[in-house]
Amino acid sequence: MRELLDEDSKTSHVQLIDKLAKTSNLFRNYKNDLKEFAELRNAIVHNTHFCGNPYGDVIAEPHDIVVEMYQDLLNQVTKPQTAKDIYRKTNDESVYSASSDTKIIDIIKNMYNKAYTCVPVIENKKIVGVFSENVLISLFAIKGNIDISNLKINDINELVDMNNHYGEYFKFCKVKDTIFDIKELFQTKREDHKRLEMIFVTGNGLSNEDVLGVISAWDLI
Repeated sequence: MRELLDEDSKTSHVQLIDKLAKTSNLFRNYKNDLKEFAELRNAIVHNTHFCGNPYGDVIAEPHDIVVEMYQDLLNQVTKPQTAKDIYRKTNDESVYSASSDTKIIDIIKNMYNKAYTCVPVIENKKIVGVFSENVLISLFAIKGNIDISNLKINDINELVDMNNHYGEYFKFCKVKDTIFDIKELFQTKREDHKRLEMIFVTGNGLSNEDVLGVISAWDLI
């Protein structure tokens, strides 16, 4: 923590935690746990025995399970999982994607059979839109009674545009972003009350880059 903040020994352990929690999603996630361990450490080091009796019972002991928890927390802090560890690749069987010339009726059937809620539209390895239940509802709300048997994605480009979805939105993240960065994205509440439906992973988190994979809230869990 001192290395990350470039702080000397005058800054206490708890102060380091508080400072990092302001800028790091990872430390913000473990802030309370780290402080609990700090209190345990202080109880062991500074208040070794009751009533100043050098032969009395110790106030606190680091039980094996606590040491294991702290070691696990240390690993999470020094080697946190990243988007690369949890995303589903676009060519994975669990990721169904479409292209601009894919028939909408075929997408709907796949969504129904495999319980998909949204389908990325990919062209030349880049995300150009998303077809979702939301888009389907918007289509009928706007067009009314419409025959979709021969309709293709490129016929409704405006609706599949990620910026035009009603009630949902999508984000891009870097492949090196930690799971705590990603968790924060899903937990962020917007004033328009839209929910984050899916995150697309690219090298630098830019929408014009090749998409590597997708992350949903379930993937994070």
